[in-house]
Amino acid sequence: MLKDLIMRFAIILLLFCFTHLQLAAQTETDPIETMLEEASQLMSENDEEGALEIYLNILEADPENYEALWNASLLHSSNGFRFDDEDTQKEFFERAQELAETALKFHDDRGHPYYVMAVAKGRMADLVGVNRRIELGHIIEEYVEKALEIMPEHAPSWHLYGVLQSEVANVSRAERIAARFISSGLPDGTNELAEEYLLKAKELDPKSIIIRLDLARHYMRTNQDEMAIPILEDLLELEPRQKDDPEFLQEAEDYLRELLD
Repeated sequence: MLKDLIMRFAIILLLFCFTHLQLAAQTETDPIETMLEEASQLMSENDEEGALEIYLNILEADPENYEALWNASLLHSSNGFRFDDEDTQKEFFERAQELAETALKFHDDRGHPYYVMAVAKGRMADLVGVNRRIELGHIIEEYVEKALEIMPEHAPSWHLYGVLQSEVANVSRAERIAARFISSGLPDGTNELAEEYLLKAKELDPKSIIIRLDLARHYMRTNQDEMAIPILEDLLELEPRQKDDPEFLQEAEDYLRELLD
């Protein structure tokens, strides 16, 4: 009898310990998730350099991590654009493309890798000659269309597509001449689609300063100053959310002053 009681007690004790260990394992915080939350918090505080460092640390431990890959790519594009030295810019943009390629390798069924690749290619387009810029225009268009196919409500992709449409529809004479010697020619682009896509982006993210600023730029580019003025006036009522927003607000104020003079 005593032996049976001891055996039953031992079994109960083992079950208790096993259950306790299971619960502890379930409640233990995933270090990668913790780091992703920290990076997200830093992004909300506009500490992009700090966030990028965390994303890169995550990729050392988990090279296929989706959130770290596409965010690190996007941050390389945005950070690189702030340098004046073109060689430094190129290094950042090439790294942004590498990260986007890795994201596409492991996550080609998701939208953000296509978007950040389009951004990286777009940044690189500013550093190359006319012929290569025209070729990149087609590539950017393919990536952003794929991003929108997967993420039809993604405001940044609509914004990028609208800017691309506006730039293509209003290219310089030199680019139009150069396009004649490239088999693919210029990408498709119309001012009507540029306005449609930028308004779509504005609808999806009404508090974005850069989206409204690029919509105003499009109106000014197409000699529709009367359309740009209210966009700029509304824009100046918005609160900065991102690191470059104060600079964009100043730019909008300068544009508005010029248009009203």
